[in-house]
Amino acid sequence: MLQFQTMGVVSCSKINLVGALRRSFFEFLNSFQKRREKPKKN
Repeated sequence: MLQFQTMGVVSCSKINLVGALRRSFFEFLNSFQKRREKPKKN
């Protein structure tokens, strides 16, 4: 029973980690695109 619980926690943490990485990656892309757009406007 303990092994099963720890495995579930590990899988949940992995999913959370992937989600956080994906979110930070998209935020980085958005900020990068905004930076590239600013010089064009000026």
